[in-house]
Amino acid sequence: MQLQARKQSHMNSTFNFTSTKLIRRASALIGASLLAVALAGCASGAPADTPGTASAGATGASEQVQQLTITDPWVKATEGEMTGAFGTITNTGDAEITIVDASASVGSMFELHETIVQSDGSSVMQEKDGGYVLPAGGELKLEPGHDHIMLMGLDAPIMPGDEVTVTLTLGDGSTFEYVAVAKEYTGGMETYAPDGSLHGGSGHGDPHSGHGGAEPTESAHE
Repeated sequence: MQLQARKQSHMNSTFNFTSTKLIRRASALIGASLLAVALAGCASGAPADTPGTASAGATGASEQVQQLTITDPWVKATEGEMTGAFGTITNTGDAEITIVDASASVGSMFELHETIVQSDGSSVMQEKDGGYVLPAGGELKLEPGHDHIMLMGLDAPIMPGDEVTVTLTLGDGSTFEYVAVAKEYTGGMETYAPDGSLHGGSGHGDPHSGHGGAEPTESAHE
């Protein structure tokens, strides 16, 4: 009888041990499966970062914002009271998009500018009437001496490497926000007289000399 009782006790212990191992193993497998599902859900829901493009701001849930990208966004480093913002904006959608306004994290007044060459060869800088229109699949090149965004009323220097947040307002009321890096550039500069006429020169002493017609230096792109 004692031998039979011992055998029964051993069998019960073995059964309990085996059951405990199976329960633990099943729990571990279930936990791992749930973790894998959770990670997969996070991975599928997170948008991939695309170098050289901008992301929409808080009010940028519209289809127009989702169709815009910008490459090489930069502003001219300056110690003056104004500067220009540049880059190439692309409309990847199949409908026209209009940029009607702009603002930035520095400055107190902002304008969308265009530069027009007159019949006598002189150039005039003026605010772009109606804003910038990007056709479907088209692009807008913001360049020194051409179309650009003017940042005025700066109260502190913009040094090379500084980051400036630029916000574009679109025709549907949504906003497109991106970060532009401040860069130096060399070469022949353009200055802007108070009447808006464009002249060649060093840019010294003119309040509009915050942007000009030269391209950024190679080191500025690094």
